[in-house]
Amino acid sequence: MRRPRRTPPPTARETRPARQAPEQQPRVLAARLYELHRETGKDELYLERWPGDHEPFGVLQFAQEYATRLKGEAYREAAVLRMQLAEWLRLAADPFQLSAIDDARAGGTSWKEMALVLRYLDRFGEPNPGSAMNLRKRLYVAVHGRPGDRRQPQVAHLIDRRAMEARIAEAQFIAAGEARYAELDAVARALLKHHEAGEIPADPDDDGFWWEQLAEAVDDRRSASERANLLVYVRGVVREARAYAKRTGQPLAATEQAASVLDAAAGLVDLDADG
Repeated sequence: MRRPRRTPPPTARETRPARQAPEQQPRVLAARLYELHRETGKDELYLERWPGDHEPFGVLQFAQEYATRLKGEAYREAAVLRMQLAEWLRLAADPFQLSAIDDARAGGTSWKEMALVLRYLDRFGEPNPGSAMNLRKRLYVAVHGRPGDRRQPQVAHLIDRRAMEARIAEAQFIAAGEARYAELDAVARALLKHHEAGEIPADPDDDGFWWEQLAEAVDDRRSASERANLLVYVRGVVREARAYAKRTGQPLAATEQAASVLDAAAGLVDLDADG
């Protein structure tokens, strides 16, 4: 007689490990995705559409649209990076959806109407108010993480940890920016000077987004966080200049001084010789 298979008892809700955020920050994931596409060694014209490492939603759209440009291990790694970046976006959206639900309720929206809008339907096609209510509970725990809530008490610790990690990452980013701000500011102004003199060629068909942002940034750096973000714009103009030179076969710069400034800028924002 065949013995029935013994299955382990279900894990109690209180002891289930809480889902954690991806280990790497969105900017790191985005930067690696860019490098994977750049390293393909093929036609890189589409890289001009790169939205910037600090735009995770745009990066995810870009990486999905051009996923088939990658092959083999690069294709697999990029898919994993996209998966993690999408998870970050989901986590980032939770507070906004929670706020929207609470505002809708305050405005008189019923749970039944909310369920209908969110397409929470039962097997008869009728809206299920309980599902909408459960969504709100899940979001509340994910955002606020109080230990006494119905779902996974340890989520509170996770939320606190995420917030601490985000604060640490931001503090490190700002500290790094502050440490090299004087150099970044000097090189940014030098880049603009050579660009305005026509010594750093620019695509006449391009909207000049990065150069415009850099021009605004050098004279509008009020806080440490804003000063740290200056490197984003310096990186953007260097990448844009390199892409245009490579595409047209022109020299990167018209003078040795301008070329030297571009090299210095690349070093400050951690771009290699091919970046």
